[in-house]
Amino acid sequence: MYKRFDDSGTLLVDNSYIPNDYDLPFAVSTNPILNGVLECGFKIAKLTQYIPYIGGKSKFKRMLIQKVSS
Repeated sequence: MYKRFDDSGTLLVDNSYIPNDYDLPFAVSTNPILNGVLECGFKIAKLTQYIPYIGGKSKFKRMLIQKVSS
């Protein structure tokens, strides 16, 4: 499963999956950021870490990024 939503409705993506058709902020691990996703039309949406909750339990910390609107 590459994508799912947390308790607050934020999209979480795994395995370096980056959706091109999603305009809202979504949560990624640091690997896509280190691999250069910010140079490919995306920006950091929130400068602090994001802690998603699924079923009321916290999951791995992530960063929120968003597609740059053109």
